[in-house]
Amino acid sequence: MEDRKRTMLAVVIIAVVLVAVLYSFSINLFAVHPTLELPDPNASSSVKPSGGAADANGGIVVEVSTQTVQSLIAFLTRYESYSRTVSVEYYSEGQSVGVVSAQVWADGGWTRADVTLSSGRVEHSIVGDGRLWLWYDQETSVYMGPAEEISADLVQRLPTYEDVLALDKSSITSAGYVERDGLPCVYVEAVRPELGYTERYWVSETSGLLMAAEAEKDGELIYSMSSHEVVSPLALDQTAGVFSLPDGTELYTPG
Repeated sequence: MEDRKRTMLAVVIIAVVLVAVLYSFSINLFAVHPTLELPDPNASSSVKPSGGAADANGGIVVEVSTQTVQSLIAFLTRYESYSRTVSVEYYSEGQSVGVVSAQVWADGGWTRADVTLSSGRVEHSIVGDGRLWLWYDQETSVYMGPAEEISADLVQRLPTYEDVLALDKSSITSAGYVERDGLPCVYVEAVRPELGYTERYWVSETSGLLMAAEAEKDGELIYSMSSHEVVSPLALDQTAGVFSLPDGTELYTPG
């Protein structure tokens, strides 16, 4: 009799566990997972979110505001494989004092940047696998050292995502969903009164890349950046040797 009771108790326990597992699995399988969707670029972009109502697709439409813009930018995903050109210009007392242009290739967490400085000198860099390689035209010596996540942006003379995400919310004076050079972008403007700076950023909603940036000091432009000709993914037949050192050492093969 005792054996029969133990057997029945074991069957009941197994049945309860099985029901719980199936119930949990059915919740995960059939539940509608919320997604984050940016509002229409033609709609008002300064309205604070009001309850996060779901749209017809089950996504949560979040208005771009000074309170939500950093979360939206953090939510965006950068292209993992692309090439583009970047132009950076510096100003002093309202006059241009230098232009830097960069050809950039990125794939699989690796970034190559060929930066033409105002002097005409070309600086080459490769960032990947936690390391940075840096050298100049007509030179055989290569600097190698540790790299951080922001290194790939810094060698291109670009502000980083961290610059935008680190802004104090109280310094963000304007945010919206706008078009920049025909592309839908998340826009941020911030003021740093202690430095006299006003900073503006445009981040592509499609690629997650910083497409433009400006900085003013006491009302005068001191920095501007723009991105052009973004191609994604990389054309593999045009990337031979891109991630190679001057001596021919291939650090990474795209694709």
